Amino acid sequence: MQNVNLKYLDFEKKVHQTLDKYYFTKHERQYGIAVSGGPDSMLLLNVISRWAKLKGKFLNVFSFDHNLRKESLNEILFVEKACKKLNCNFIKIKWYEKPKTALMEQARVARYSQIAKKCKENNIKTLFLGHHADDIAETVSMRIINNTYLEGLCPIFELREIFNIKLFRPLLFFTKNQILHLNSKKNIDFINDPSNSNDKYFRSRVRKVLKNEAELKNNLIKAASVFCNIRKYNEKFIKKKFKYDYFYRNEGFLEIKKEIFRKYPKFLVINFLRIAIYRLGNKKYLSKVEFLEKLYFKAFQDKSITYSLGGCILVVNEKKIFIFREYNDLEKRIQLLHGNNKLIWDNRFEIINNTNESIKILPLGSILYNSFYKKNFKINKKKIKILPFHVRKTVPAIFTLEGLLYVPHLNICELNSLRKSIKSHTIDFFNKKYDNII
Repeated sequence: MQNVNLKYLDFEKKVHQTLDKYYFTKHERQYGIAVSGGPDSMLLLNVISRWAKLKGKFLNVFSFDHNLRKESLNEILFVEKACKKLNCNFIKIKWYEKPKTALMEQARVARYSQIAKKCKENNIKTLFLGHHADDIAETVSMRIINNTYLEGLCPIFELREIFNIKLFRPLLFFTKNQILHLNSKKNIDFINDPSNSNDKYFRSRVRKVLKNEAELKNNLIKAASVFCNIRKYNEKFIKKKFKYDYFYRNEGFLEIKKEIFRKYPKFLVINFLRIAIYRLGNKKYLSKVEFLEKLYFKAFQDKSITYSLGGCILVVNEKKIFIFREYNDLEKRIQLLHGNNKLIWDNRFEIINNTNESIKILPLGSILYNSFYKKNFKINKKKIKILPFHVRKTVPAIFTLEGLLYVPHLNICELNSLRKSIKSHTIDFFNKKYDNII
């Protein structure tokens, strides 16, 4: 780690160089930044606003009000005032949900997803975040205590994509003490969130333990870097080698040769299945290893099993493993797509609407009693039933405003012109441009 007494100009230069080394910073004109009002995000706001001014960029500041403490409104107003001074666009987001369990985790997921939504609405493709080196040490410690798998030891990336938004963390290689020192030198005001020191929360307790353990903290950060390299290598290896052992069908499900259980080491097979399930299941987190350990053991014994996990249905027979999207997990996934537009549906299909009218997209399983579908099912029963029932229920069904039905992946169409004007393309789970994982 760098010297605690880092000079602000050296810090600013290093951050600006970090920003400039990525191609997209040269081409994108506006950016987003998440600011809570704490020391990390306020320092980031000041250094990024300076960079934006020098480069002729426009900065949008997102402040998320969790609505959990009475002080939160004042914190939002504090950030808004700072934005006015720095000539940045301020966007407030308020959270109205109050879950009874896993409050901090739910709040975190809501923060990411809602800010990402606002980014899309404002055509922002990159969001800056204020995570720093101490965050890495804390997260790794928490993951070790919770008996994590490999990815848990590589918790935070400098650059990654979720919800189709690039998350950029320029402060990741600076410590908390450095950040506080720089704030003091530059006279940057900030607000301390009392929940950060509340022993009620697991992270707060871990933070207190690490506070005076500089050597341990540095070793955890170094270890995380090593594990990140291992993780990247494993993912590249899996992507390269396993491509000969699976077939991703146009209907959005995965067909895997069962011989992978004898062909590859156990940990690689489990990693592959976890990645596949998480991507097909459209979840924010990878499935727990212990569940796949049980699956692996049964499958290795040539047992035929059906298993529900991570938004997917796993079916294992003598020769193959099938991973289907679970209908019960997406039955409410109904979306409206306006004319001459496109969207990603269930993270598996890109739907393109080349008509001038809006269309409604929903899973076929929710309209199995539609008269036109029932008629076509009777006529083409043999052809349709080739696809497993799990698959049929989870392909997209499209309705026009007039109520006309089109099911692209089953070639069921109430009006022939729809085939030319509405398209559905399958997104290969290993080649997706973004992740949902946080």
